[in-house]
Amino acid sequence: MEYKVTVLMSAYNGARYIKEQIQSILDQKDVTVSLVIRDDGSTDETPLILDQISEQNANVSLVKSGDKNMGPGESFMSLLYGSFEEGDSYYAFADQDDVWLDDKLISGISMIEDIDGPALYSSNQFLYQDGVNKGPRFDFIPDMTVAGHITRNLPSGCTYVFNNALAKEVCGSVHAPKDVLTTRLHDSWLMLVALCIGKAVYDPTPHILYRIHDNNTVGVKKMGPVQDLRLKYKRLTDKRYSRYRSKTCKALLDSFPGISGRTRELLCEVAYYRNDRDMRKALRKDTEFISKAGKHIPLKILFGLI
Repeated sequence: MEYKVTVLMSAYNGARYIKEQIQSILDQKDVTVSLVIRDDGSTDETPLILDQISEQNANVSLVKSGDKNMGPGESFMSLLYGSFEEGDSYYAFADQDDVWLDDKLISGISMIEDIDGPALYSSNQFLYQDGVNKGPRFDFIPDMTVAGHITRNLPSGCTYVFNNALAKEVCGSVHAPKDVLTTRLHDSWLMLVALCIGKAVYDPTPHILYRIHDNNTVGVKKMGPVQDLRLKYKRLTDKRYSRYRSKTCKALLDSFPGISGRTRELLCEVAYYRNDRDMRKALRKDTEFISKAGKHIPLKILFGLI
């Protein structure tokens, strides 16, 4: 069977590593790859490199951005919205600076191809720093529940492979709001959608070299204590990050009104607790959410900060 995968890459000032990453995508075994790339307003040589690569490879296409910088969340989702076609193609997100092992895509497909309905695969990663494989990023299985992902998304979008059914649901629904994509990004949104309306699986075996360097846009970064404090201060003072959990849950309910059962109950508690006494009471007694959202979450609920 021929497996078709549409790989979506958002690039931003990635001239240093992007050639190596693209080659590793084109070298994937047992799949037919179509690579769609959007440059998110780069100011280095990235656009020139991408033009050259697309001219040399018929299966690499570029989405013209008009030099507009949208940020990774919106940029990646715009690629998915614009590239989706009903059929048998799988989809994957690709960062610009990693290196994929040649079984990365087929490993994901093999774990979700027999799942009926929306399905998403994610995996562990090898940390790759200064040209050296530092070993697996995680030595545990990340929490793969809705309650766990409302607060934190450990699996990275660069490891995702998802089926046409999930892509169809995401593209055919009310699109994720800009503020949610800014704070939670594309990968957190997609994971939450998969957990709410379908299935998500995790592979503890890495199939990707996840490059760590000074200019990582998201994910693991090389940061000193001063940079770390600045980031925490930004998260506390930037209004975009205010009550991001409740905003995300409300967006999920708006986009997928068919969500039901325990998942709907939890989303409603987090989305509406500030203005609904019964929801606030239920959330404060929700032991599953409390146990997974962090030790300060009861205080944050009290002051309406989640």
